[in-house]
Order: sequence, then C-alpha cells, then structure tokens
Amino acid sequence: MINIDFLENSWFFEIKKLNANELLFDEWEVDNNLYIIKSWELSIEKYTTTEKNETKVLAKLWDWEIFWEWSLSNSWPKQVKVIANKDTILLKIEAQNDFEDFLLKHTKSWVDLLSSIIYISNKRLLESNFLITTSYKIQKNISEITDFNNKNLFWIFDSLAKTINSKYILYFEKHPVLDDYITFKYDTRKPWKLNDLIIKIEWNSMNNELLKKYNIEDNENSYVQKLINKNEIVGCMLIWYWNEDFTESHKKAISSIAVSIAWFIKQKQYFEENKKSDYL
Repeated sequence: MINIDFLENSWFFEIKKLNANELLFDEWEVDNNLYIIKSWELSIEKYTTTEKNETKVLAKLWDWEIFWEWSLSNSWPKQVKVIANKDTILLKIEAQNDFEDFLLKHTKSWVDLLSSIIYISNKRLLESNFLITTSYKIQKNISEITDFNNKNLFWIFDSLAKTINSKYILYFEKHPVLDDYITFKYDTRKPWKLNDLIIKIEWNSMNNELLKKYNIEDNENSYVQKLINKNEIVGCMLIWYWNEDFTESHKKAISSIAVSIAWFIKQKQYFEENKKSDYL
C-alpha cells in the first residue's frame, strides 16, 4: 500500500491544491507529472463539441487513486481535461527526472508505488473490458428488436440484470401526463408481470424517495439511474446489487446502456400513441 504521508514528506512530491470546479489541466495541454489524490474527487472529461462548451464525463477518481502514469514513458499532450469536483489535494511528481531520483533515493517506496501503478492499470483495463463487452451485448440486443413493446422492454431489463450480476432491477416510467408522478412498471424478480402502480415523486430527491418507498435502508447496495432521451426524462431504474461485485465500471456500463434503453422506451411510447390514434 502507498504510504501517502511518507511521499508527502519525501521532498520529491509536491502538494497541489484545487478548489471545487478548478481545472487541473485541459485537453491538448502538456503535463509531465504523475499524480496521487490525497483527498476528495476529480472528474476526467472529454469535449463533445468543437466549441468546447460541452463535455462527457469519462471517469471519476477518488482518494488514493494514481493517475497520469503514462507520463512515466511519454510527454504526449493530454486528450482529456481533468477538473476538481470538490476541494481536492493532490501529490505530484515530475514523472521522468524526479521520479528517477526518487527511485535512487527510496527504492523500497518506489517499488511499492510501482506495484500500485501496475495494480491500478490492470484494474482499469479489466473495467474497460467489462464496460465495452457489457455495453456492446445489451445495445446489440436492443438494436435487433423490431417490436417496441413492454414484453421486449422487460426482456431488456432481465438481460441487464443478469449481465451486471445485480440482485434485481425495478423499472419506473415517467407518467405521460403528470410531471411529478412515475409508474412502477416492472420488477425483474417477477418475470413478465406488468405493474401499473402510480407514485408521486420529486425528481430532485428521487433517489431517497424511491429507497424509502421500497424500504431500502442500506443505500450502499442500491443505485438509481435516470433514463434520459434527448434531455427528456422518460423513467428510471432502481438497481439492487451484490455490493462486493459492483464497481465503477458497472455504473459506467449502466449509464451507457441507459441511453439506449431510454431511446427504446421513447419508441415504445410513440408506437403506443399511434395505436391509440388508429383505434380512435
């Protein structure tokens, strides 16, 4: 394990403090430092427009995370921006010359640090592989569906629950008329059973309200994901998972898949409305 206190007092690592929403470095900047987060949280983001007015969050990093280990071998410009979500304290070291001096002076600590870098790098590779394979599997299934109905939608939730190894998933659909209401539609523990329980809810406190409604006290084992299609909330999922198996890669995969599920729900609603119009 990394001895943060030792590194901080070793003279080779500098302390870097960031205020909430302060930029560490921007896309295409050159930064040859290796960083360790001592406290709080950073966000790694990628610009999605040429005007650089919108970004997509690729990852979030917390206490004890090591990042920008690539600087040990190259000095390429950064392809992402890194920003503090909260007041954050970092340790940094120039990744080539100073890091080599640190090796010569503190070989044992250097080995511990290198072991942590290798562990984190392998973990990120495994999480990336899980994200790619899981997203591909579910989104491929969605793309092959031609009938936008509840039966196929429930099948998607059943497939997702199995793929991410969750205990169960509850699906709530936004009420078509009442803004502050959702309809409890499906529970993966009860296959193919349609529900129509209408619930009043405040979207800003949705997570806590759903947990309280379903008597879930241990919110560390639950995760609520909004389903948004083109900036419109169409529903949400309450996912109960096995705590030891649930990682940030699961959250990233769910967030990615949620976009496709929200699109499917919107298509389903469109076809349902057309059927009603034809009937009338």
